[in-house]
Amino acid sequence: MGGPGEGRVLVVTPDAGDATDGGAEDTGEDPIQGWTRGEPGGDSTGDGRRLDADTEAVVGALEARLSATVVVRCRGTAIEYVDELGPTLDCVVVLGDDRTLVRTLVEDRSVPTVVFEPPFVETIEEGPTFEETVTELVARIRAEVTADKRTSELRESNARLTALSHYAEDITACETVDAVVRRTLEATTDALAYDYAVIYLVDGSRLVPRATTLPDDSVRSLDVDEGIAWRTLRTGDSEIVSDIQSEPDARPQSEDLHAGLSVPIDGRGVIQVASETTDAFDDSDREFVEILAGYTREALERIEREVTLRRERDRLHAFFDGLPAPAIYVERRDGDVRVEEVNAAYEEQFGRIETDRVLDEVAHDAEEVEQYEAALGTAGVSTGVVERPTAAGGVGTFALNVVSVSLPGDREGAYGIYVDPADDGSVPGYFG
Repeated sequence: MGGPGEGRVLVVTPDAGDATDGGAEDTGEDPIQGWTRGEPGGDSTGDGRRLDADTEAVVGALEARLSATVVVRCRGTAIEYVDELGPTLDCVVVLGDDRTLVRTLVEDRSVPTVVFEPPFVETIEEGPTFEETVTELVARIRAEVTADKRTSELRESNARLTALSHYAEDITACETVDAVVRRTLEATTDALAYDYAVIYLVDGSRLVPRATTLPDDSVRSLDVDEGIAWRTLRTGDSEIVSDIQSEPDARPQSEDLHAGLSVPIDGRGVIQVASETTDAFDDSDREFVEILAGYTREALERIEREVTLRRERDRLHAFFDGLPAPAIYVERRDGDVRVEEVNAAYEEQFGRIETDRVLDEVAHDAEEVEQYEAALGTAGVSTGVVERPTAAGGVGTFALNVVSVSLPGDREGAYGIYVDPADDGSVPGYFG
């Protein structure tokens, strides 16, 4: 229970247990007709019946000290009230030793329950005073509510982590940048339950919105050093803003948005979420979005690596196709080294072969296969001399250079170039 007007405490009075609710006029304040505390200092339950003097004192003390709405119900309507409005309650206080009622409330355990049997029914020498007992009751209520909120927060955190983990594999497995930002946005709204979010990515000297829950025409690109997004990207630190409307560097996309959270995706972009209320985000929100940003960063890094490798492979293929020496490209798949492609010079020198054949079936001997094995997966070059039957007949001697290449994932590939030592175009001329 925080500031004024926050929280609701139900006080169950055994004193009123023998009274009946039939015929009492509904005050309209609660959906279940019962005993509702009136203004502090009053003596009416709101339906024409008076509270017991001791009960009234306890209720008045709770109202004064807890800054919460205190609702009073007799035992006959308390369980029904909890069943219907339990989620709106912070705590239930049972006055007196009503074990049947307490057992029912504890078994349900949807709301913290405190039992209070005040020692002021009769005078007890040197016993606790009313002030002491009420102070203890208030402290117990606060402790129970705090513990319940911590449990609820832990439960919510676990639920969000579980939901977020379902997106981890999806995001990191995306094949395109567009797919990554779409899945990141879905995780922001579905797993983390944020209503307003924008995913920016760096494009040259600008931050460009690539996915958003806001109307597309309301979100624009940000020039360098413009807005909280660029500040977040530049510092590399996440930022929680209590109200973006009053933040000098902010560029609000809507007048209805206030609290903001900005988290960098390494140096590649920014995830921003917003709320219609102020001070809506805390360190827990920051940590969750940082976890999501980590998934996004990993996916973008992998795609960047694959693009680089693809460009390198395209360059090598162009070199491969135009190479005057016989050349073959192989990959290891499912444990076997298989022929993926040969160039025109290879077919002219050794004859046409079908692709996807196991290298063992194409190579002349085991030594040739071992030379490929020596290079695959090492990112290096293996050199040697092999003998091979030629298309013209007979067996020729060739210098074999096997060049390993990096491929996405766990794949391994290599180019094998066969050079006739009698030719002027020796292997060093092709790679040196």
